[in-house]
Amino acid sequence: MKYQLGDTVLILHSNEEGQIVDFINDKMALVDVKGVRFPVYMDQIDFPYFKRFTEKKTGKFPREKKYIDDVKKKRHPV
Repeated sequence: MKYQLGDTVLILHSNEEGQIVDFINDKMALVDVKGVRFPVYMDQIDFPYFKRFTEKKTGKFPREKKYIDDVKKKRHPV
């Protein structure tokens, strides 16, 4: 089997992450997403790692733009 109990999986239809709680049969698993448990087919879930690495990261602290006029000039000793 590709998945094990406790694996974090991505629900392809809703793009949410959940954990595998139980296996119903060879083709279905019981998944818990934010406290809600429901059955899903194995071909409708995937590991979330590809999504995590490809989505854009939103930083909490955006960089300030620096313009050339705002940069202080360094004085070199003569």
